[in-house]
Amino acid sequence: MATVEYIKTWPDNQVLVHIGLYTATKKNLDCLFNNSAYMNDAVMNAYIRILKAQPTIQHRDDGYAYLETTYDANKICLDTAASLKDKGERSFNLTRTLTYLSHHMVFFPINIPDKHWYLAVLNGNKGVIQVPDSMGPTSNRPELRKLLQGLQNRVKRLEHLNLIKKHEWQDTQIHKWKVFECTPDQMQFDSSSCGLFTLKFMELWTGNRLSTFFTQKDMNSFRLKLAVILVDYQWNKVKGSPGYKSTNVEETYTLEDIEKKK
Repeated sequence: MATVEYIKTWPDNQVLVHIGLYTATKKNLDCLFNNSAYMNDAVMNAYIRILKAQPTIQHRDDGYAYLETTYDANKICLDTAASLKDKGERSFNLTRTLTYLSHHMVFFPINIPDKHWYLAVLNGNKGVIQVPDSMGPTSNRPELRKLLQGLQNRVKRLEHLNLIKKHEWQDTQIHKWKVFECTPDQMQFDSSSCGLFTLKFMELWTGNRLSTFFTQKDMNSFRLKLAVILVDYQWNKVKGSPGYKSTNVEETYTLEDIEKKK
């Protein structure tokens, strides 16, 4: 495959994906050529950005969905009542939370560092937290509790500032919402494809079910396909891959170059 060979010719620090705010180097993409490699944030966020750009991705059975990145999902976990005390209406934390409130569902990729990825869906239409997890159900999710507490702290701050004029959720008492494990059986049978499953959950969870069923076998082919999608994507600012729609302009650079541009 020409694009795969193109990727492999570059040094590790070469930026090959630059979509929106998100970049991925050749080293970041290496996980997509090794079936035993764990997915990293750079790959996850670049693909989530592509999903968000699809015209129909917001429309789910349970209403409009917002897909969050791993970066902002992690930020929520740090938001305590004390840290939000001085945040005003222009705070990024609070304006982003108002965006969540204007959607019926919010999708959060959850990471247990170097161990596991899974998806948490805040389904405001039903007033529940839905968890599709490739390893199946569990009763122990401390990282999810931390995210929900951070989100509840944000909502309380918005309420204190009287900034919530209307919303699409049943209520804003997130700490009272029940958590439902949405994958009763284990789907993943290796130690490395959880990130790929999580991306597919983000793409295909309707609020009631998966719109398309997939298995562990599908993950190996998706892993390689994902590398091609990221590099050949029409909004990728790094031009020049064999599959890119307009290859007459070539622009390649390193992370250091991007920092200089900033």
